[in-house]
Amino acid sequence: MGFNTTQDRLLRKIATSTGTTATDTADQKSNTSTTSTQITSQNARQFGQSGAILVTGTTAVSCGVATKVFVAIQFLEDTVFDSGAGGLEAETTQLFLDDTGTGTDIDADGGAAIDGITFPKGMTLYGRYDGFKLSSGKVIAYVG
Repeated sequence: MGFNTTQDRLLRKIATSTGTTATDTADQKSNTSTTSTQITSQNARQFGQSGAILVTGTTAVSCGVATKVFVAIQFLEDTVFDSGAGGLEAETTQLFLDDTGTGTDIDADGGAAIDGITFPKGMTLYGRYDGFKLSSGKVIAYVG
């Protein structure tokens, strides 16, 4: 029986949601079966294993990795994105938090733009972001 780590539980949950079966044994986790390939593929997309960048300044940042976006932004300090367009650029403006979008694809009138919001140190924002520009703070942005 393998360890029951947070990663194991997440992989098992991903496998369940994709209709495959995940197991606990180390041998079965490391094989090249379709299940392992699907879990690895899901993991790479969801957890930013395609790269990361530390951003400590106020220069605009865009994801230059072909066909990839930022999938998570971890706040190392209390952080505010720049005001207006370009502060936080969601891949799909009305589906993810954005500097101008209000989430109308999720709810017609319940969302708000993130302009002027302070994201606290320690928080991680998940989504699909083409780029961003900080007004203040420091972040690690993960590519996926």
